[in-house]
Amino acid sequence: MALLTHKCPHCLTEHIALRLVDISHMEGWNCAAYFVCPKCVMPSCAHLTAEGKQGATQPSSLKQFNGDLTTSGWRVKAFWPAAPGPLIPELLPPDVERIYLQAERNFPVAGNEEASGTMYRKALDIGLKKIDPAQSGMLGPRIKALTAAGKLTGDIAVWSDTIRDVGNEAAHEETPITRGELVALRSFSEMVLRYLFSLPGAVKKRRGEKLDWETSP
Repeated sequence: MALLTHKCPHCLTEHIALRLVDISHMEGWNCAAYFVCPKCVMPSCAHLTAEGKQGATQPSSLKQFNGDLTTSGWRVKAFWPAAPGPLIPELLPPDVERIYLQAERNFPVAGNEEASGTMYRKALDIGLKKIDPAQSGMLGPRIKALTAAGKLTGDIAVWSDTIRDVGNEAAHEETPITRGELVALRSFSEMVLRYLFSLPGAVKKRRGEKLDWETSP
């Protein structure tokens, strides 16, 4: 069976043997190769090129090749779709951005839900402290206090009640976070941090002003 060892752009499994299902011969030593991931059964496509290398398997014989296509004289020139990168709100303070990036790196990986959720909550915690250093304690009450002070919208405060470990931090303490709960926490964290930093930061940049964390000692 013809294979390509590559990262699956869908389930994000590293170094997985994608199975070749079809080949479209392009001009010269170029092919469009179509693969299926054996884990998530999602499709992907690669532009393969041999650049006329001596000893490369003929394009018409690639489907019959047994093993990794890169050992047959071919290499990957381009690959689709691209694996999704981290989604990070703009203009975050560096320490908040660093923590949020750790959450995003863990988010796509099955089994890393707790690690990712911990970092989203930590990014929220640090971000809220920068807006109001006097506030402490659980995230839910702090979010409501910022809402009462006009620093967050009422909708965000209502939303916080539905997010595990934010609206009701005493619940499910020993129960692992589910993928659905993590998705909700991710969306909530992104929205809060965009509201606190990205939107006002964009206005300041528009005016030519420095951000608060850029002027801090």
